[in-house]
Amino acid sequence: MLVKHRKGPKQYWVLPGGRLEYGETFFECAIREVQEETGLDVEVGKIVFVSEAIAPDRSRHIVNVYLTATVTGGTLQVGDEEVLAGVDYLPLADLSKLTLYPPVSLQILESAKSGFSEGIKYLGNLWV
Repeated sequence: MLVKHRKGPKQYWVLPGGRLEYGETFFECAIREVQEETGLDVEVGKIVFVSEAIAPDRSRHIVNVYLTATVTGGTLQVGDEEVLAGVDYLPLADLSKLTLYPPVSLQILESAKSGFSEGIKYLGNLWV
């Protein structure tokens, strides 16, 4: 499941997610963000990847934590944030053909083969 973002004329896909609120755990944030962006309720599984996005001029430093989750309810619908342009279940095989930010398609495809059983992987700085 991916969420389509729109920034000006550009559109691209992202995994559902967003910023932590003060006092919120990674798991609580994931549950809230998926609900806000997709209308779905999820049960969070485990942390599988960690990456960073560090701007070349060092003006921004983002830490991304990627988790597995299982849909437990809700109705798939686009959230009401202005940046959201769509939400959809897409075939895993199509992942490498999409514009996905951060660019983690290959890591997802590789780890999905083993059911994300390798433990947490650090993916490095993925600023694009």
